[in-house]
Amino acid sequence: MSIRTKIITRVLLILEELFFYPKLRKQLKNTLNNDSLILDVGANNGQSIDFFRTIAPKCKIVSFEPNPELYTKLLDKYKNDKNLTLSNLGISNKSGFLEFNINKLDLTSSFEPLNYNSKYLIKKAAILGVSVEEIISKKINVSVSTLFDYLRENNISKVDLLKIDTEGHEYQCLESLFIPSENGLNTVIERIQIENHQDDMYLSAVSFDKIQQLLVDNKYIVESTIKHPFGNFFELIYKRSEA
Repeated sequence: MSIRTKIITRVLLILEELFFYPKLRKQLKNTLNNDSLILDVGANNGQSIDFFRTIAPKCKIVSFEPNPELYTKLLDKYKNDKNLTLSNLGISNKSGFLEFNINKLDLTSSFEPLNYNSKYLIKKAAILGVSVEEIISKKINVSVSTLFDYLRENNISKVDLLKIDTEGHEYQCLESLFIPSENGLNTVIERIQIENHQDDMYLSAVSFDKIQQLLVDNKYIVESTIKHPFGNFFELIYKRSEA
């Protein structure tokens, strides 16, 4: 990572700490406790893990990160956290292997191919000081699982919060949870936290309207909407409806 990219990443994280996480903490502080189970899909450098630990220091967290370099750093960073399970897996709508795009700004790495005609991508490349073709540092094949398979194989009956931040791959993460199956999933997921991107950076990303319809059809309602301090990004928390 270049010095320029490191500085930009640091500035973005500081803005999140100052303007986003306090609002998210206010929303979740009465929801999460030390008995909670959180699934963290898209760990990156552990920002969400650190945040959840400020609310519930001893809650159980299962965190997924497909980037092997970041995963190795996470293992070292959290080696003393006995209530954290780290998995070097991506989450998608099928189990197997997928090509993962590692971007110059690792916050935006994704399974989704980039839209090189995106004005947002062109602007981002200019800020990073690279061409749009240089945004992706490298492509690697990584292991992926579905949430359905992971929850079933680990006999998880309840999840208090499912957080998904996968840069345009959110629909594929959710899809397996709601596909009818003869081995139906019995896991209760109380809340789902998901990022809404209002841009065209990823070529084949599913529209957020479709994601929202999937959640509404499966009896989830919007509990809160929190804007990120940069770009046109929003964090939405959906609550399972009893109706």
